[in-house]
Amino acid sequence: MRWRNERGAAAVEFALLLPLLVVILFGIIALGIALMRAVNYVSAAREGARYAAVHCRPEATTCAQPLIAARVTQAANGNPISGTPNADIDCSISPGQPVTVSWDQQIPVEIPLLPDMTFTMNVAGTFRCE
Repeated sequence: MRWRNERGAAAVEFALLLPLLVVILFGIIALGIALMRAVNYVSAAREGARYAAVHCRPEATTCAQPLIAARVTQAANGNPISGTPNADIDCSISPGQPVTVSWDQQIPVEIPLLPDMTFTMNVAGTFRCE
C-alpha cells in the first residue's frame, strides 16, 4: 500500500479553523470593551449621585436634573449615554436619605461573523444626601 502525499494538510486544517479563531479573538476583544464600558457607566452614575448629594443641599441653588445629567456625561469619559440620567429624590427636600442616579444604557457587543449582541443594562449609583 502506498500512503498518499499529505503535503498541504496543515494549510487546509488552518483554513478550516481560522474563522473559529477569528470569532474567538474578536469576541474576547468585544466583551472586554463592553465590560470596560459597563464599569465606566457605573462609575459615571456614582459621580452623578455624588454631585446630586453634595450640590443639592437645602441651601444650594445649583441643583437641577440637567446639571446632574451633564455631570454624568462628563464622567463617562467620551462613552455615549443612551438614556437620561435622573436622580430619584431631591436632596434639598430630604437630607440624609440616599439619592440614586440611574438610567437604562445600551451597551453594544459587535463580534464579526455573529449577530449583534447589544444589551441594555440599568446603570445606577447611590450616594447619601448631605
